[in-house]
Amino acid sequence: MKKSVRLIISFMILTAVLGFMACGSHSNIKFTEKGKLLTSVSWKMDPSATLKETTDAIKDSSGMTTDIKLEKDVKKLADFASETLTFGPDKKDPNKLSYKSQFGEGLLSISVTGYWNFSPDESSIIMREWDSQASKEKEPITYKIVELTKDKLVLQREGSVGASIYFPKK
Repeated sequence: MKKSVRLIISFMILTAVLGFMACGSHSNIKFTEKGKLLTSVSWKMDPSATLKETTDAIKDSSGMTTDIKLEKDVKKLADFASETLTFGPDKKDPNKLSYKSQFGEGLLSISVTGYWNFSPDESSIIMREWDSQASKEKEPITYKIVELTKDKLVLQREGSVGASIYFPKK
């Protein structure tokens, strides 16, 4: 009787271990240094820095000077509602890259998800939002990587004048 119980318990443990190994598939994606930097943290947009970047770009291209600044409660609201980007391997398909774009914090937040990849020379990120109602990807949007360091990410949407500035989310 004791041998049967031990045998059954050993079989259950072996089955559980093999099941965990099968479910815990790892990503086959190998990241370059740029990919490691991009996926190492969640990136929170800085509305003040992004606004300044945009107004500077308008001044450079048109000669018009604007001095818009976010201050006090408006700055707090803009910081609270700003975008957080997270890049990495997809949780359901580890051979795909997915992203999450979240606007706001907590219960008041809205999220958009989709898939991404680098351009062949890694100078841009191509993002394809997932349309859950149509069950397909939307048209891709390309963002030029203006700057990417461990402390800063600057993305410029194709055809846009200004860039969006992100810092690691704390």
